[in-house]
Amino acid sequence: MSFDRTDPTDLLALKTEVNDDPAGLGYAAVVASTGELLALLNAKTATTVQKPKISSALIRSEITFDAYDTLSIDEQEWIRWVTGSNGFEEENLTVSVDLRLQLTGNGDPTDSFWATAHRSAMVAAMTAILDVPGSRAELLFGFGTRISRDDWIAARDSS
Repeated sequence: MSFDRTDPTDLLALKTEVNDDPAGLGYAAVVASTGELLALLNAKTATTVQKPKISSALIRSEITFDAYDTLSIDEQEWIRWVTGSNGFEEENLTVSVDLRLQLTGNGDPTDSFWATAHRSAMVAAMTAILDVPGSRAELLFGFGTRISRDDWIAARDSS
């Protein structure tokens, strides 16, 4: 999902975002300055967004020996299978619902597969990999979205 300036739904969503300012970012004060408006929309300070892909090497690097050692053999095998040895720092692993659940508990850390002694630290480490600082544009239209001048003008001038 990303912004598409040829999609009337995306144009309306962007126009509505700026006109209604539901997050209270102060668009009205800068709407006359396209540069300032885009800075507000694209600033990576507005929220946390979920990355759709992550580096399997990054997951491996964050797992402590003690946390790994307390996993069952099946859970250790799952980690090895999911992270494999493919790629270094390339985002090669799709973040599925199951991956998020196993690594973070998806909102309830007790649903993760980490042992109680290591749960808080490992859930925090995995959440930091999966959920990153994002912009209002990314929250609305998906990770990696940047609204351009042309995008805003198309939305502003749409009917």
